[in-house]
Amino acid sequence: MHNQNKPAKPKRIAALARELHDELLVYDRQRHRVHCLNQTAAAVWLECNGEATVPEIAKKLEHRMCADGDGVWVRLAVAKLRKAGLLEKSDAAFDSAEFLSRRDVLKRIRTMALVVLPAVTTMLVPTPAFAASCFPLLHSCSNDPQCCSGHCGVSGVSLICLP
Repeated sequence: MHNQNKPAKPKRIAALARELHDELLVYDRQRHRVHCLNQTAAAVWLECNGEATVPEIAKKLEHRMCADGDGVWVRLAVAKLRKAGLLEKSDAAFDSAEFLSRRDVLKRIRTMALVVLPAVTTMLVPTPAFAASCFPLLHSCSNDPQCCSGHCGVSGVSLICLP
């Protein structure tokens, strides 16, 4: 049940994060997904510590992002981060303004540069077991590490992966 009086204080999930040029790569170990955040989405995600409300985050990032005090771009970023699974679930009520469409945001921020719009791209990452490259049973091999079974042995006159 949502608490209508409790202000929304978004909190980021525990994940590995690394900066890469002007973007932030976030790896969600539970879902095996990598998210690439642009500067705007990254700035908002890093501020989502569970202590600040959406308007407080907008006020804090206003100068750095060269954006107005409206905070519509922060609400859009929070909605995108929540949809990508990068924010913890909360009992707080999020008002409908936080779930704005891209079209609504563009109407409200005509004077801002488009680089301020948050972008979150998600990619599925295989688990280490699926990412491993090895030969299946009965495939020719030359040493044990090449085989998924870990056993390269003699069968007739050739070496093959054995169980």
